[in-house]
Amino acid sequence: MFGEFPVNKILALLERDNLLPAILFRTSRRQCDIDVERAEQSRSAQLDQEQRAALEREALAIAEKYGLDKQVLTTYPQYPALISTGIGAHHAGQLLIWRLVLEELMSRGMLRLLVATGTVAAGVDFPARTVVVTAHSKRGMEGFDVLSAAEFQQMSGRAGRRGKDAVGICLIAPGPFCDARVLHRVAGSPPEPLRSAYFAAPSTMLNLLKFRNVDDLRFTVSKSLAAFLDWKDAERVRASVSAEFEKSSSNQNLSSEQRKRVDKRYRRGQREADDIEARQGQALELALRGLETLGYVEKGNLTEKGYWAANLCTTLVLELGEAIADHLLADLTTWEIVGAVAALAGDPHRSYLNVKRSPMKREVFRAIEGVVERVKNAYRNPTGVDVVVQPDAATTVISWMQAESWMEFASLLRLSGVAEGDVARLVTQTADHLNQISRLEETHPELARQAAEGRKLILRPPLSEAIELEAIQDAQPS
Repeated sequence: MFGEFPVNKILALLERDNLLPAILFRTSRRQCDIDVERAEQSRSAQLDQEQRAALEREALAIAEKYGLDKQVLTTYPQYPALISTGIGAHHAGQLLIWRLVLEELMSRGMLRLLVATGTVAAGVDFPARTVVVTAHSKRGMEGFDVLSAAEFQQMSGRAGRRGKDAVGICLIAPGPFCDARVLHRVAGSPPEPLRSAYFAAPSTMLNLLKFRNVDDLRFTVSKSLAAFLDWKDAERVRASVSAEFEKSSSNQNLSSEQRKRVDKRYRRGQREADDIEARQGQALELALRGLETLGYVEKGNLTEKGYWAANLCTTLVLELGEAIADHLLADLTTWEIVGAVAALAGDPHRSYLNVKRSPMKREVFRAIEGVVERVKNAYRNPTGVDVVVQPDAATTVISWMQAESWMEFASLLRLSGVAEGDVARLVTQTADHLNQISRLEETHPELARQAAEGRKLILRPPLSEAIELEAIQDAQPS
């Protein structure tokens, strides 16, 4: 088994054979950051003064072009390494403005090497002459899984710049976590079949029921891609069991007991096919039953509660709807409302600030936990993702509200070992949910006003700048 290829060696080999710029895919955020640290400490990876000056001018020009806070950029922990080596780390644990500046620099040909996690391969929009893959698996929610054909294609597909390179080159760096034989097999595999991500989400159903009846909803679900794919799967099962049944039935040597077993397998297979074909309709009925239990739907029509909740176009529609209906947010201050929403909006597998005591009363979190449990008992989320109340998420967003600047806040995050990108994601998710609550002007005017105010307080530079920059880049022709 090979040892791990250090970034310095990879850079030197690529530079020797004129294979830069390159994207180096790693399995974890930490490994990306370690690579940048090692490169900064390596004499062989350093740029000369003229190259450094040119790179810094370009970075500051990008900040000026998009109206970004230059101080946030220049005080970023990896900025010195970026300027001295022309190497940047790109992963979800970083601020969006940092990642976008790296992408812009890469597109302008100013970087030599970009180190990224494979999980963001599908999201990057910049090619390179060379791609280096250093693992045949990726980390998921339940451990490591071998890369799929589509995932490997996303990574290797970054190789080759239109108009600059005749070909793109994808290299495999064998190591403890990278078996080139596995990747060779994955590269030759056909792409995975298209699967539908559709499910009968409460927010979708409430919005449709504002303008349609339940029969229309059932018809819409029956014509969805998910229902079509289920029908195809059911037909394959039926064809398989029918072929087996016909083959067995033509065998004259079967005993009566064996024929009974054949008949039993055939009926079981047909029932399995029927269940597969009816899966989407059954999921819809279960979701409707949950909405009826919680009082959003009655006899196939929206209730008064269902009508105003339909304005909450969010994955947390039921949790927020129940909290609002229970008046849990009515007596809270604006910053407490923000904290309550943030406690619901956080990702359970991410770490947030826990070095500070929560400024919110424990009773608020207990009440929200009761709401979450009620929703869970009434509605089974087909995605399998449970909503978890996280007081640390509330503390994090409230701390950002109280901070004078991002630099001050970021210092606290670094001391606590919390990734800035995770916090930025939490803040923007909280802002999105608050934006939905602010739409309840007719039925809950005071709450809507406070939600809009809270959104403004947390969606400030550099987070607001990042959203604007991303929108500008998305609008530009590729």
